[in-house]
Amino acid sequence: MRYRLLMIVLMMAACHGGNEKSLAEGGSFHVGAGYPRSFGLPDGSKAVVMPGTTISLAKGFGKDNRDMDVDGEMMLEVSGAGVKPFVVRTRDLVIEVLEGGARFHVDANRSRPGEETDLIEGRLRVRKSYHSDTDNEPEVLAGGEMVMINRDIDLMEKEKLSQSELDKVKEKARN
Repeated sequence: MRYRLLMIVLMMAACHGGNEKSLAEGGSFHVGAGYPRSFGLPDGSKAVVMPGTTISLAKGFGKDNRDMDVDGEMMLEVSGAGVKPFVVRTRDLVIEVLEGGARFHVDANRSRPGEETDLIEGRLRVRKSYHSDTDNEPEVLAGGEMVMINRDIDLMEKEKLSQSELDKVKEKARN
């Protein structure tokens, strides 16, 4: 748990750093070994992408849609700009930002059976990306909540982050 919080804090801090690259609509980028990379997205949102992660923006991102694919780990600070919903697709999840902007962490490596999304602020609708015989209902997350999924056992569950953990992440993100 502490490692995950440390990674979220580092990624959020990088969101506010000056070493940011722009990623074009229809573009794909893989962050190799080394340090996280910050990207400005065409709609004004920001992404901090961890090593070993590939992100792909849909053709027309920022104009016709705000859809992206993620294989790995990243932090997103989604702009409320635009009338199109912001949607992140992983192997097992479809994550949609509701009502404006949001700040959230995605850990979704295709080589592992489990994935996770931690919401710092905003609102998200999270659903399975595949049909399930047991449960296809989406979860709506508010700030301080998270969802975990394990496709191998077809289980998705929502949990609340402790207030002290959430406060620590928010405080360090401001610095």
